[in-house]
Amino acid sequence: MARQHTLILLAVLTLIALVAARHARDQRLERAQAVRPEITAAVKAAGLRFAPSVLPADRQLVLHEIALARPEARRLIGMVDGLVTVYVGDTSLAGADTIGLTEGSRDGFKVTLNLASVYAGAGERGVQRLVLHELGHVVDRALVKPDLAARLDAPIPAGYGCDPVQPDIGCAPRPERFAETFAKWCTGDIGFNLPIGYKVAPPASLEAWGAQLVSGIEAA
Repeated sequence: MARQHTLILLAVLTLIALVAARHARDQRLERAQAVRPEITAAVKAAGLRFAPSVLPADRQLVLHEIALARPEARRLIGMVDGLVTVYVGDTSLAGADTIGLTEGSRDGFKVTLNLASVYAGAGERGVQRLVLHELGHVVDRALVKPDLAARLDAPIPAGYGCDPVQPDIGCAPRPERFAETFAKWCTGDIGFNLPIGYKVAPPASLEAWGAQLVSGIEAA
């Protein structure tokens, strides 16, 4: 009986630790979301930058995936890509399953893409989702104000049941729901059978979601 009580206590403590870790992570995301670099005419004209270590073939692959996005999405990306420097490499230090990482400051954004891992596991379709997802984070942080963020989040499902072992996958926070939906809207690919990304279903209408995103940013 004592052993059973000990196991129950350990399970409860583990659950509390997971909830606390998720709360801390969400707070970090919210703080990052509040950092908004200034978007000047020079930024809009600058274009996407790559770290010197990024190979020419990887640069072309990233630019190719952006070019395949719908015109409205490319316009939004074009408003903020002058703030972005792209790195290519391992992102596992940010989490065991992390394949992309966007880090923001008042000076701009560092976007790191694990292209080799994603291409090996999900091909070019996976790379496209990765690139557009991470740029979705930049669009969100740089252009989407809190009231618009709330309106855009309302029709997005929270995710398929939270997995207490991997809460970051099932319990996607708002910024991840936005980035995942942005990537889907960019191409119309809802991610069926795609073995990467958050388990977040698209809203009932991606077209309506995207139209609200564009009009909301234009009205700001």
